[in-house]
Amino acid sequence: MPLSTDLHNSTILHDSTMSIGKSDRCWFDSHCHFDFDVFDKNRDEQWLLLKEYGCAGLIIPGVTAKQWPRLISLCADKPWGYSLGLHPYFIEQHQEGDLNKLDNACAEQLELPAEESNLVAVGEFGLDFMLASSGHTQQVELCRQQLLIAKKYNLPVILHIRKAYDEVAAMIRSIGFTEGGIVHAFSGSYQQGMVFIGLGFKLGIGGAMSHSRANKLRATITRLPLDGLVLETDAPDMLPAFWQGPHNSPLSILFLAQIVASLHRCDLNQVLLSSNRNLLGILPKFKH
Repeated sequence: MPLSTDLHNSTILHDSTMSIGKSDRCWFDSHCHFDFDVFDKNRDEQWLLLKEYGCAGLIIPGVTAKQWPRLISLCADKPWGYSLGLHPYFIEQHQEGDLNKLDNACAEQLELPAEESNLVAVGEFGLDFMLASSGHTQQVELCRQQLLIAKKYNLPVILHIRKAYDEVAAMIRSIGFTEGGIVHAFSGSYQQGMVFIGLGFKLGIGGAMSHSRANKLRATITRLPLDGLVLETDAPDMLPAFWQGPHNSPLSILFLAQIVASLHRCDLNQVLLSSNRNLLGILPKFKH
């Protein structure tokens, strides 16, 4: 059964405690992989459904050089901003010369008229110290070089960080990177979150906070300021606890926003408006 049909029929859309409807709400998914193969069969249908529920645009990060051309093509003529980067998870796939390709691709996209390019950032890249320690040295250099490319072109970044928040913050300071960006799937402490906010970043929050074991993360999100947060799904990955279906969808943003509204004791629309404002502020090249 197509995912879009799952969404229409899913009990979560009609749950009395977490309900949404087709409305004039406007929202964005600040991090999803809508270009991944799992969406190929019915991507257009799903995008129409997302728009019915108020989605005004997506941010789709790049993860490998091989993926970039298709990503750029898919985002043409749509309110889908993309970033180009070399993800640490795929470090074994990255080739010598990929950093030069990244530099050249950024230069080429920035030379185009603004209306012809949907490039918004460099990313997704960073440090993932939950992966095998044998690759940490290579990860550090790859991260540093991508920060330098972003600095060269005055572009914000989309960061993937696990077990390395302090190390990445130190690298940002040492390089003198001041363009900011988004820390994807933030799971650090309140203090670490405030450090990145102080460095000009927004913190991406998504499905991880929905799980019963995530008490510490929910407590952290409650303390963090709304003006430092953006909503994200990481679809098709990072399924929230409440999601029914084989793959995550940008539509789960609406339920994630309800969780944040509950944590911050505020209105759902306030959360959506804040996330929208934060996203558009940190990614100024995003056209929606």
